[in-house]
Amino acid sequence: MKKIMLSFLFAGSGCLAMAQDYSKVTTMYSLKKYEDAKKEVDKMATDAKAKDKAETYLWQAAVNSELFKDSSLYVKYPDAADQAYSSLLTYQQKDPTLKTLKEAGAINSLQWLYLSSFNQGKKYFSESKWPEAFSNFKRAVDMSEFINNNGFSATKLALDTITVLYTGYAAQNSGKPDSANIYYQKLADLKIGGTEMEPMYEYMLTNLSKMNQPEKFTKYLAVAKELYPDKAGVWSQIEMSNMTSSSTLSQIIDKYKADAASGQMTEDQLITYAESFASPTKEQLASLDSSQQIQLKLTAAEAFAKAFNINPKGLYAFNAGVLTYNIFNTLDDKFFSLRGESASLKAQRAEVQKQQMGYADSALVWLEKGYEILKAKTNREKSESTSLNRTVDYLANLYMWKRDRSKGVAPKDYDKYDAKYNQYSDEHDKYKAM
Repeated sequence: MKKIMLSFLFAGSGCLAMAQDYSKVTTMYSLKKYEDAKKEVDKMATDAKAKDKAETYLWQAAVNSELFKDSSLYVKYPDAADQAYSSLLTYQQKDPTLKTLKEAGAINSLQWLYLSSFNQGKKYFSESKWPEAFSNFKRAVDMSEFINNNGFSATKLALDTITVLYTGYAAQNSGKPDSANIYYQKLADLKIGGTEMEPMYEYMLTNLSKMNQPEKFTKYLAVAKELYPDKAGVWSQIEMSNMTSSSTLSQIIDKYKADAASGQMTEDQLITYAESFASPTKEQLASLDSSQQIQLKLTAAEAFAKAFNINPKGLYAFNAGVLTYNIFNTLDDKFFSLRGESASLKAQRAEVQKQQMGYADSALVWLEKGYEILKAKTNREKSESTSLNRTVDYLANLYMWKRDRSKGVAPKDYDKYDAKYNQYSDEHDKYKAM
């Protein structure tokens, strides 16, 4: 850590020169009787003459800093650090040029407000006490900026990077994404990178997307891409997720069509599109009529199929098949709703069945691809076993339907489909995840 040390030296004569009213505080402070000094300066803060003087709050800051630094006194005055920093800010309001602070040679104790805050933050950090760590690190960052911005550091630093990173991480683990982003953005503004910083950019961009802050998202995405060109897949996925969460369904579909036409989409991009289309929100689904809902499923299936062509995963094939199978099932419900013997109803049923045949054939192709890959896999994950178990049931249903359609019409097809039906039916619950 680049430690920031105040150039503060205890200048007894300088402090005494502040005003004769402060002689008691000065004496107690010099003798390290900080509790007595606190009582005196707190009393002065309520005095009509002293409460408006900048020096009063400078002394409050100094005394409370010493109480915070001393572990035995800190137990008795747990809010000493907060009081010290609050008093320092009040002093600055009353003396914006910090004239007294500078002319007096300042007070040695103030440097400990930064150092002790940092050390306390590290202590809580190591104990995974995130809110406490965040509170102390935040104060350390504020103090380092006060020191740096007002010329009290021998070396001008752009940022106290380690303290800022600790603060952001503590905020993140405290469930404070807004606060975490504030500190992470300080680092990103300086384009601070390194292997250990890459997760920070992922977290920050994900939060900016959720917070719907497009300008900042675009800005820091560009920084992330510049610093970590080898993580192009990660940034692409985050960018796609942001796009799908901040655009209307029709806008996403139009973007998908344009990207698909280019032929340059990555596996991650295709899967992001596919999952977005396969699981629309209730609001998105309500905006579509039945034919549009079918088209959305087909578009999702197409995206999964394209991803499969890049990387032949069994789950990609399963998803492409099951989406088409669901359309088949929807049409099956429609078929049975068209009951009656009128010529019109018979014609409508024939048309529905014709559509079903196309979807059944497509579903069979993709479900069987998924079946072959998942069945051959010896170390299936739970989701893969569940999908494989469902696949044999879907295949059995589809082949039974095709078998029944060929009964008395195409005997060879009947026998072929019946054999397939029996094959998959016999495997019912064979791959059930335990």
